[in-house]
Order: sequence, then structure tokens, then C-alpha cells
Amino acid sequence: MRTILFPTDFSELAENAFVYAIHLAKSVDANLKVLHSYMSPVFASIHPGQPEMLGEMYANLENTEHEKFKQSTPRLRQMAIDYGFPEERLSFLFEEGPVSTVVRNLSKKQKFHLIVMGTHGQSGFLDRIIGSNTVSVINSVKTPVIAVPPHARFSGIKRVVFTTLFRESDKIALREALIMAREVGAETTCIHVVMQSDLTNVGRQMDQWSKDHTRYAVQFKLLDKVESVEHTITNYILDNNVDMLAVVKRNRGFFDRLFNDSTTHNLTFHTKVPIIVYHEE
Repeated sequence: MRTILFPTDFSELAENAFVYAIHLAKSVDANLKVLHSYMSPVFASIHPGQPEMLGEMYANLENTEHEKFKQSTPRLRQMAIDYGFPEERLSFLFEEGPVSTVVRNLSKKQKFHLIVMGTHGQSGFLDRIIGSNTVSVINSVKTPVIAVPPHARFSGIKRVVFTTLFRESDKIALREALIMAREVGAETTCIHVVMQSDLTNVGRQMDQWSKDHTRYAVQFKLLDKVESVEHTITNYILDNNVDMLAVVKRNRGFFDRLFNDSTTHNLTFHTKVPIIVYHEE
């Protein structure tokens, strides 16, 4: 059985993302593991000759975090039950260390189908938009990561948009996205932003991709570039009531450009539309 990992700090934003994790786990018939990790700060000894004080301080911190873990998990367990998720397929993990390191180590021991995380949705550079922890996890593992922004409200996933450059290395990610979309009952549109001068060549590529994916329910669309690639993609997503954006992580610059515009129009996208990030093969 497949497994979805949900790292959480037990905040309100994380609980919003937990709703997505529950529904996705139900849709793909997966187990759901909830992870809470904590960082131990580096304490400087201000009393030389009394190292036992440091040990006591670390122990108190761990006890505090573990108490938070014990107090918070029943609420999430009840949420899952209320949404009809089988209790026996839900488990909780408590680990020490940076979340990206913990997730990477867990991924070496067990294959996760998806990782779902909440984000704070601020505008600005990538780690300010979807959170430094989420960015670190995306950079640490090859598992697809779904970043759920604060104002996203789960009402089903009906429309998924996958952005592509029609590279061969995008095909594996696209097929993963199509399989997920089929399992959750969503339509998929694969989009590419094109310059008028490249229309003929890109059109041939699109036709070939369409033939290569006839077994899936997917449409291919070419979008005329308006102002910038990122602006064109954002407008399409908002104008077509897209429920999830699927992207391939190629480089940091693409993410920065896509999310760097802090205008109200783009901010709506930042804070309402979940993003699933696949890795380029």
C-alpha cells in the first residue's frame, strides 16, 4: 500500500493542509503518516564545570515538544475520522532534527507516494512564499511535494494544470501527474507558453505529445505569451478555476519568477492554489 507523509508543526495553516492530505490518501488508497520534528537549539554553557545543566535543558526541551505532540495528535486523529479516513491507516511520528533532514532519512527507509505540507503564502522569493521548510524538503527528496497555501479550501480536485517545455525529461513527471489526476477524478490540461515565432515547431511537439498520451484524459494547450511566461500561466490558472498546479522543478529561477510578483492578482494565486512539485528526471 502506498503512503503519504504529512510533516506538521500543528499550526492552523498545517491543519488546513492536513485536510488535503486526508482526502488525497483516501482517493489513492494510501496510508497517512503524520510527522512532527523539532530542532534542538545549541545552548552555550554559562556555568563552566556544570555540563549536567545542558543535558537537563535539552531534556526539558524534548519533554516540552513531546508534550505538544501528545496534546495535538488526538485532534488530528479525530479530524481524519470525521472525514471518513480509516483510523488504522493513520500513524504519527515524533523525530528530532530539521524537517528536511528527517524527511530525507525517512525516505531512505520507506518510499512515500506523496509529501503534503502547509505553506504561509507570503509574496516574495520562493522560501518566503511557500516557506523555507517546504523548499528544503523539495530540495532534499525526489518524492513529489504538494504545497498547500493558507487560503486553499478543499472542495475536490477537478482541474489540474501541468506546465511543460515539451522536454523528454518532463514525460515521467507528466505521467505521474496524470495517474494522480485519474485517481482523484480530475481533468488535466498540459500547457506551454509559446512565442509566435516558435508556433510551428512547438505545435508539432504538442501533436506528438498528444499521440504519446492517448491512454490518459489530458488536453494540450499552447498559450500566447502575454508580458511574461509566469504572468501568462498565472492568468490561465485564475481564469480557468484550476484546483492544482503541477510543475517540474528545474531550477530556482523558474520558481522565483513564477511567484515573485506580489500584485493582488498573483497573490490570489499564491494563497489559494496548491502546487505539486515533481523532479526532473
